[in-house]
Amino acid sequence: MTIRDGFCRLSAADTDEIVTLEKSCFSTPWTEEQFNLAFKQKIFSVFGFRVSDKVVAYIAVYHAAGELEILNIATHPDHRRRGYACKLLSMMLQVAAQMGIERALLEVRRNNHPAINLYEHLGFEAVGVRKGYYRDTGEDAIVYSRDIVVYNESLDAQISEDK
Repeated sequence: MTIRDGFCRLSAADTDEIVTLEKSCFSTPWTEEQFNLAFKQKIFSVFGFRVSDKVVAYIAVYHAAGELEILNIATHPDHRRRGYACKLLSMMLQVAAQMGIERALLEVRRNNHPAINLYEHLGFEAVGVRKGYYRDTGEDAIVYSRDIVVYNESLDAQISEDK
């Protein structure tokens, strides 16, 4: 058996692992059925990060009409604070840029400060609020947006400064 570590595209064959990770990270996790239905759509993709052949983090997205909607980012509680979510989101933005996608959107719970810090660190800006968006708590969602073209320009500038 070959051990696969690092960034990878996940498929419906990985649904069990993804669902297990979902349950360890979210109060209202997606079900196996929801993932199976989503994987049947061409606009749905999931990328993950494997350590010792186990999915320890993933990002799920929809991509259509020049936009990337980030649905979920999850990191197993035992693997947090190691930069996996930042790496996944950064790589996803690079992949989206290569696909010609111009803008990324996401919603985040108002009180999810670690996620908000990540998004703002990567240049996302709050553009709106969805009142009572999360059914389990009635909590608001903050809508964030990021221009992917600007992302790539700022990345190029940062790389040039580092040389």
